[in-house]
Amino acid sequence: MGTCSPAVALLLAAFSLGCGDNGPTAAPTPSPTPTPTPGLGSVVAGGHNGPTEITFLSAEPAPGSTITGCGRDGSGCSGRVQMRFRLLSAVGGPVLFSTAFLHATNKIACERGTTGPLQLQPGVPTELVIVYDQPDPACGIPATISDMNFVVEGPVQIASFQEWAIRYELRP
Repeated sequence: MGTCSPAVALLLAAFSLGCGDNGPTAAPTPSPTPTPTPGLGSVVAGGHNGPTEITFLSAEPAPGSTITGCGRDGSGCSGRVQMRFRLLSAVGGPVLFSTAFLHATNKIACERGTTGPLQLQPGVPTELVIVYDQPDPACGIPATISDMNFVVEGPVQIASFQEWAIRYELRP
């Protein structure tokens, strides 16, 4: 009977094949992970606070991408990532500004983008485009982006926060 690595055994078990034999084997029960880790191209919603619903819609370049030419201080990445979000408020009201952050695994916000003021209408979705055009030289490139935060600043009936697990590689 042959042997194979644990990773190959798990893959083969998922297809009901065994390592070294042709008989079916039961797939192992997956164990839950405590914190979702996004794969390439995925965005996983995390914590939320506040009454305004904040939804990630899309990004350019796509999550999971490697962005090169950032330089050592991140200035070369300025303006090269943009994302679309949707805000939805049940009661409406003024947004003073919104800010989105891309945090590296070292927890420094490597890139930031901000909007100006706007008015949310009750029950009407509002789409925003955030251009990440404010790099933080303290981030240090190369960097792996691991999470994103979005803050809506305004009165208590509007102010909200949303986070996501996301992945980008920033390279010099």
